[in-house]
Amino acid sequence: MELVNDLQRDPDDPAARFAAETAVSLIQPYAPHVAEELWERLGHERLWEHPWPEADPALLEVETVEVVVQVNGRIRDRLQVSPDLAENELVALARASERVQGFLDGGEATRTIVVPGKLVNFVI
Repeated sequence: MELVNDLQRDPDDPAARFAAETAVSLIQPYAPHVAEELWERLGHERLWEHPWPEADPALLEVETVEVVVQVNGRIRDRLQVSPDLAENELVALARASERVQGFLDGGEATRTIVVPGKLVNFVI
């Protein structure tokens, strides 16, 4: 719907046109007839002869990821960290969170479960 709204606002925008063409080419494997009709309405012929869109790996890299911090399996905080942050640094950041410290009550966790880039769980 966002794409359709953008196309209606400014149909001559090259970025919106590119997005529409990419969306139509991506639906081609599971809705080939509809995709061919839409492709023709965009002013092209024979979508099946065009190459599949390729992703730019540089645009797929993220600078930060959201890590969920849990105490006894319940979410207590969320941290934005670098995806390549070391496990011990991730645990230290999670333990330093004010929201988490209130649930740890200054004690030591009997077990710390870490899923890098996703989760830190302190079991008390």
